[in-house]
Amino acid sequence: MKNLTIKKIAFGLLLAGYASSSAFATLTATTNDYIQGSAPVLSKLNGDVTAQTVTVTFTTDSAGNTEIGANDNVKVGDWMKISYRLLDKDGDVDTKSIQESLTVFTRTKDASGNYGDWKPIGASDLKSITTKSEANTDGVQLGYIIFQIDDQFAGADQIGFKLQESTDFGAPNKNHWLNVSDVWSSAAPVVTNPGEDAPATPPSTPAGPGDQAPGKGPIVSDTFKVGIFKYDEGKLNTDVDYAAAGATNPKYGDKFSAVVWNDADKNGRIDDGELIKTSAYTFKWTLDGTYEGVAATDDVLEATKTTADGDTIYLGSETANHNSIYNTTYKAGAQGYRLKVTTNE
Repeated sequence: MKNLTIKKIAFGLLLAGYASSSAFATLTATTNDYIQGSAPVLSKLNGDVTAQTVTVTFTTDSAGNTEIGANDNVKVGDWMKISYRLLDKDGDVDTKSIQESLTVFTRTKDASGNYGDWKPIGASDLKSITTKSEANTDGVQLGYIIFQIDDQFAGADQIGFKLQESTDFGAPNKNHWLNVSDVWSSAAPVVTNPGEDAPATPPSTPAGPGDQAPGKGPIVSDTFKVGIFKYDEGKLNTDVDYAAAGATNPKYGDKFSAVVWNDADKNGRIDDGELIKTSAYTFKWTLDGTYEGVAATDDVLEATKTTADGDTIYLGSETANHNSIYNTTYKAGAQGYRLKVTTNE
């Protein structure tokens, strides 16, 4: 009887336990949407954090350490460096996604000084492009993109670019597009809101990167030359460069103009399709050499503007005797000296 009572009690406890587990079965709930972090933000390196800005520099070395001078022309062979603080308090990082969003734009003035269309250069077509980045520390990752200025930049008067605030992973991992029309402008970038299409071209208004870049355009190459060409019957004849070997003597009464061009094939001639950059410079004319024991002075000769300031000179005087307009220490005016032109950048 006692054993039966124990069995009844055990059976009762079993039923109670089953009933209890049925009444309190495991319940689950899942959020309707995924967990969201913060969007990445770019800021320039110098000064206070300023959202949607970057720092641009031009350097002479691939490490990006030796900046060119503030007033130096950027040269083919230099390096363009885009540096930034990537702000992401979630700890997300970028290793190459910002670089992949990058498109650089160039545009060039024609012989009359008017800008042509923008020329896009995708990231994959930028020479030796690379991204360097550090770890995300306390929500900040330092990084930069650097690439070499090659011949496709030669003669460009303006450089712009677009890139997107990005990390490799994260939700979200994309944010604003930064759109820059002139790296040498002190204006802020034009910013496209998240979710909008990427801009097709740089803005029509001045828009810098946030930190104004050192240097200036046009971008010059060792293939840039300045030549001295004579007017024949009122028209400039670019077939004969009077600065080239074998050219004949310039004479009193002749009118000359300086022309700067990109002698891409290095043949010393202005060929069809070669870029003329005269309008990007100003010029000064002097005499050079020694005649009858008298060295030429540094006197700047009077010149006029055809395409650029000082690009055109008349040898001698149109109203008096030719010798009279030159330094009185000379034996015979400009005779016996060479004519020299120098660009003023």
